[in-house]
Amino acid sequence: MQQFLTAILVITCGGLLAWLTGRLKTLSAAVGTGSCIGGAALALIPVTEILVSGGQTAEMVFNLPLGAATLKLDTVSAFFSLPVIVLGALSAIYAAATCHHDKHECGGYWFFYCLLMASMLFLTASANAILFLMAWEIMSVAAFFLIIHRDEIASARNAAWRFLVASHVGTAGLFIMFAVITSQCGSFEFASFIRTPVSAETASLVFFLALFGFGVKVGLLPLHVWMPDSYAFADAHVSAVLSGAMSKMGFYGLVRVLMFLPVHAPSWGWALAFGGLLTGVFALITALAQHDLKKVIAYSSMENAGIIMMGLGCAVLAGIWKVPSLAFAALAGALLHVLNHAACKGLLFLGSGAVYFGTGTRKLEAMGGLAKTMPYTALFFGIGAAAISGLPPFNSFISEFMIFLSGLQAARLGTSSALLLAGVILAGLGLIGGLAMATFSRTFGLVFLGASRSDKKVEPRESGWLARLPMAILVLAIFLISLFSPFILIPVTRVASTIAAASGTIFTQESAMLNIQPVTVSAAVSFFLALFVVLFWLIRSRFFSAGDIDNRCTWDCGFAAPDSRIQYTSSSFSQPVSEVFSSIVRPYRHGEKVAGFFPAHASFRTDAPDSLLRYLYIPLFGLIDRAMVPLRALQHGRLHLYICYLAIVLLALLIWKVVAA
Repeated sequence: MQQFLTAILVITCGGLLAWLTGRLKTLSAAVGTGSCIGGAALALIPVTEILVSGGQTAEMVFNLPLGAATLKLDTVSAFFSLPVIVLGALSAIYAAATCHHDKHECGGYWFFYCLLMASMLFLTASANAILFLMAWEIMSVAAFFLIIHRDEIASARNAAWRFLVASHVGTAGLFIMFAVITSQCGSFEFASFIRTPVSAETASLVFFLALFGFGVKVGLLPLHVWMPDSYAFADAHVSAVLSGAMSKMGFYGLVRVLMFLPVHAPSWGWALAFGGLLTGVFALITALAQHDLKKVIAYSSMENAGIIMMGLGCAVLAGIWKVPSLAFAALAGALLHVLNHAACKGLLFLGSGAVYFGTGTRKLEAMGGLAKTMPYTALFFGIGAAAISGLPPFNSFISEFMIFLSGLQAARLGTSSALLLAGVILAGLGLIGGLAMATFSRTFGLVFLGASRSDKKVEPRESGWLARLPMAILVLAIFLISLFSPFILIPVTRVASTIAAASGTIFTQESAMLNIQPVTVSAAVSFFLALFVVLFWLIRSRFFSAGDIDNRCTWDCGFAAPDSRIQYTSSSFSQPVSEVFSSIVRPYRHGEKVAGFFPAHASFRTDAPDSLLRYLYIPLFGLIDRAMVPLRALQHGRLHLYICYLAIVLLALLIWKVVAA
């Protein structure tokens, strides 16, 4: 535990030192990056010992004014620390490699980046409600300052403030949740929460408050409205950490609350399963209609949060039904998808940053043909896009396959509830997988394939080797998780067993092997598929020269020199799907009606702002704003009237106290 706390201290002190040396941009970046890498390396040692070798839980107790407080590093907290450690260090390297693009002073920026990373690590080790909420608030405030870094852009300021408001609304729910639990057990310690039985009504209240508070961070529908703009306007490496690591803190908190409550209600599982389904489908339908590269990736983060939610919901219901094999498949799949999503989404956001630095825009309509000038970025982004879509032989296929297996096992139970759950899981994953493939085939094609749509004379250039290094490491992580998933499931099984044991579900060797065997077969198939692709590429390179390939034209539909005018736009590509779901997306359509066989000019474009933001939140907050107008007269800047208000309140409290006595 001391080593883990030392890592947090190293990162925090490095951030302070980077702030003090902020005028020297190179030195500040070196200090900030070095502290993140050093702290990550230190933290990785105890985390690896606990996860891989089954080391003992580390614990430390110290005194606070309100009583003793505990820091604890067990299998669950160690597991959720991994995305923070890996993405925090890799994104710091990327930030150092691209800091020359930033015209702002970077001292404060590095301080808040280090503070964000340190607060997330401290959050996972907090076994006390006060420490947990302190770390949660520090994490949110640090993320706010990172998002608002480019404060000269009005949209970035609005996105940051929306994030801060949403975060504090969610935190208010967490305050109430912890107040309810503490009132029942009389302590702020997590250990006392587990030991104290609560009534079914209180447990449900605690769970749904947790679902609300933590659902804001993970982007659960309809609490997601802060996410797309915040991820879009933050720097690429910050977006990678927010999506791949900070959102996982929401899942960590939700899992902890499930461990506090030994008796689960079926309504919890159904809320998670249906909430995940609606979140995933809505996110991808909206992503298909977006024109901003980072917003597409941001909505995909919602979709993967929905998949994890579906897995957790299935695990909760399986635990209630006393089916350990079903609970293991769903819970292990959800946990493995946490790692897979962190790797894939980190890669995609870093790739989007490379595209932005190369082109100067995030608009899909202004890109095209970047694979010719940015081949490494195209390769890395393509692998990340295929992986996040759940295609074999990549890592997300393994975790989604396990959740899919849980749906098949639920169908075998034969009861009406189990068949409904199977329908949610199987149909949901099928629909989400198809929409994900459509979304990322569209995105990759518009960005990297075809001819350039930009009228700029300067060709985009590839990022430097140091900026490409984190992306290459994440690609390697994707392949390693894919090929060695049966071995990676061993520590994942320890984490799942710890979570399930809190509610009385015990995973036997039989229930674990029942699900690991199909994963082993899937990993073997993925290995041979990857081997086939490599061999095909080698044979192609050996027997066909580059000149022969480059000089041969593909099917050109009669056009000998295709250009960007005959390419699909982002709107036309997604139009068929958007038409099907037009009642949900509600796009604005712009363009001219095509007249005649050979029109001289025609255009078609759609804009699709978030429909929930447009039709729910904006009218709601407009109504609240109009209702608050009469109260503005109370705040007029006159100090003597403010003192009068205080005197009236004190007098009312005194009268109430006298009457009550």
